[in-house]
Parts: sequence; structure tokens; C-alpha cells
Amino acid sequence: MSDWEERLKAAEAGAERSEAAELAAEEKFKAVQAQTNDAEALASDEFRSWMGSRRATDDAWGKWATVMDAKPAG
Repeated sequence: MSDWEERLKAAEAGAERSEAAELAAEEKFKAVQAQTNDAEALASDEFRSWMGSRRATDDAWGKWATVMDAKPAG
């Protein structure tokens, strides 16, 4: 396996882990949302955590895209 392939595999695995964390955070937020009103849910730690995990997922897939863009010719 080439260095690029290893970096791509690592970037993809990181992005997939981030997505899994995002989904878990979203589920926690939805549980809070189901038990409160929207204003309280949006002010919750669970909402902030979910939004933070979404940003992390975007960043992780951005890193993956950067590695993809650096694919060696041939």
C-alpha cells in the first residue's frame, strides 16, 4: 500500500469516526428536545455538543478531500 493510500485510509477512518460521534450527539440532542421546548433544547449542552461534532465531521471530511486531491498521478 502506498503512502497516499495509507493517508487516505486514515483520513476516511477518522471522518467515519467523526460521523459516528456526530450521530450519537444528535441522538442525545433529540432526546433533550423531546423532553423540553425548542428554546431550552437549543440552549442545551447537547445542542452545543452536536453542533461541535458536526463541525468536526466537516473538518474531517475536508481533510479526506485534501488527501484525495493529492492523489499521485499514474
